[in-house]
Amino acid sequence: MSDVRSVRQQHGRGHGTGAGLRMVPGIADACSLLARDPTLHDVRYASHQCRAALLRAAGCEISYEAILVLSGHATSFAYHPQRYGALFVTPDPSDVTDRRIGNACGYTWERLGQADGGLAAWEIVRASIDAHRPLQGVWIDDIVIGGYDDPVDGARRIWVAGGWDVPGWWDWERFDKWSAEFGQLERVGEPCATIEPLESLREVVACMVRCADDDPRKRVPALAHASYGLEGVLMFAEDVGNMAHEPDYWYPGWMGGYCVYKQIEGRGIAAAYLEASASLGGPTPRVHLMDAAAHFRQARDAWRAWGSALGAETGAADPEELRVRWWKPACRRDAALRIREAYRWEAEAARSLRLALASMGPNPGSVGPRRR
Repeated sequence: MSDVRSVRQQHGRGHGTGAGLRMVPGIADACSLLARDPTLHDVRYASHQCRAALLRAAGCEISYEAILVLSGHATSFAYHPQRYGALFVTPDPSDVTDRRIGNACGYTWERLGQADGGLAAWEIVRASIDAHRPLQGVWIDDIVIGGYDDPVDGARRIWVAGGWDVPGWWDWERFDKWSAEFGQLERVGEPCATIEPLESLREVVACMVRCADDDPRKRVPALAHASYGLEGVLMFAEDVGNMAHEPDYWYPGWMGGYCVYKQIEGRGIAAAYLEASASLGGPTPRVHLMDAAAHFRQARDAWRAWGSALGAETGAADPEELRVRWWKPACRRDAALRIREAYRWEAEAARSLRLALASMGPNPGSVGPRRR
């Protein structure tokens, strides 16, 4: 063990302030939906679950479903057969997404960046928890940090929810390793003014249209490898239907796993949002929004039919059994047909959304360059 590592671990084992155990009031209840559930883990974005939990802890009554819609992920699609990182990035730049969520819920979002190792991260955590401000640790499987234990004599611990585990305590070694490898920290910012529900609806519908037609991620060099929106869905259909592609052509997460379900799960959620909001814009927008909602439900059903050919709906007992189906031409042809059906309905939804947006007034604003 290096001298630096040794010093870091010694500091992590009780040579601090001896402040004792501190938990953000109400954080355990706010994180109650983050308990490890394999089904939910495969279909939900951990980042949005964690943000919803932090906002609930701050007193904002907001659901995972609302965050999913406001983020743009409810109707977006990102596809590359061997890579998956793009699907976890919000379609709009982070500052645009944060502002849209804040406009709806009444809180800004604070991005603290990455701490310089475990000790620096510990100081941020301790100060934030003492101020009753839980933190979100950012990576593909985000976590909520809601408490710490800093005993006079003993090992420091961090209370964590989210990720792959049930809520509970991380020891110092695990937290120190996480901080070194990942370590990005975020939290709820200051209260801010909200906008009228109609304006929020305009922002969401404009984002949905961008996601279908011109997803901003494709102009980000690090994300330009993927296909997005309607183009991405069609590319997925073409690849699935091409029997020259053996199963190894895909990263395993595409074969009935989270790469698909995290994205398609939002179609029904988007439909429910549009139905609930349709009356805000007046009679003409309402017709188009209700049409879009119906088309998203039809797309959801088509995606479920895809799942019956190649996904979880097959009832496959394990990944290897599911992989066998990806070898079968009949299954692949049926699945490709279902994806094309989903494409047609999502294209119809996008057409209705464009009509709705035009009838609601001017576009709520263009999206500037993504900040790196």
